[in-house]
Amino acid sequence: MAPVVAEIALENKNTFIVAKLNLFTNPITSEKHQLLRSGHPAYIVFQDGEEVGRFRGIMAKAELLRNILSVIDVEGN
Repeated sequence: MAPVVAEIALENKNTFIVAKLNLFTNPITSEKHQLLRSGHPAYIVFQDGEEVGRFRGIMAKAELLRNILSVIDVEGN
């Protein structure tokens, strides 16, 4: 999923920011956001510092982007 997420980040850099969290090196943040070390990718979407969406699992680029855009308030959407 890393290449897909990187593409989404690059293609949407003027719309939103993508950040990656390593669960093993950031256990406090992982616990705070209740992220499990399950081996399945997890995506948390924040807007203005508040969680607005959460997705889990492997998905196609278009599906992931659609999920992200469905929960954020983007001007013109």
